[in-house]
Amino acid sequence: MIFTDDFMHSAESSLPDLEILFEDLAHPNPYIQSQSCLAMAKYWPNESLPRLLNLLDQENVALRRSAVRALGCFGISVLIPIAQKFDESEDGTVRASCIKAYAQVASNSPPGLVFPLKAMAILESALIDKSPVVSLAAVMALGQVGFQSLDLLLNVAVGENPALAVAAVNALAEIDDGRVEECFAKLLENQSTDSYVSSTVTSASERARGLRSGKKNLST
Repeated sequence: MIFTDDFMHSAESSLPDLEILFEDLAHPNPYIQSQSCLAMAKYWPNESLPRLLNLLDQENVALRRSAVRALGCFGISVLIPIAQKFDESEDGTVRASCIKAYAQVASNSPPGLVFPLKAMAILESALIDKSPVVSLAAVMALGQVGFQSLDLLLNVAVGENPALAVAAVNALAEIDDGRVEECFAKLLENQSTDSYVSSTVTSASERARGLRSGKKNLST
């Protein structure tokens, strides 16, 4: 097929302007922000990705959060660049934003998405990050990843940090696996388990049973 100059000009003009998309990223209307994120991933992935990663250093909280949401629209292709950004940064806020972007990718992707080993290694290292914001974000991201992060979440749930343990318990309640029930039972039997963690386990166990019961009813 031969493309005329007029056709090529028409095709190029139909593309959304990248600069306008970045302006819309800071728009107060969430819908406009969302449309901007999707358009960047669809039409300008190579051009917008490095700029979005740079925005994770942005002091403007709203803009940084918008960049995180935008990165979540890129799917698995963005996981390694985000890992590199995490490794290179000494700023806890930037590292936390990287982990939150991982959570967005997992949340936006269809079930069964497999995170590469490098990405899982980043999440594991984030669990012991010196910044508590980063470690908590890691637990929440692992909850979005699902089955692939089960072992990591189980270890955090029986760990010595009550805040992380509570977050891990809540994340585990959404994963349909027999090991989750075993972990919850051990936590409740252990006399040294923090009281807040124990109460969270009790409510999480009820949610987990409800989740499995609902799935069983759907399959019958």
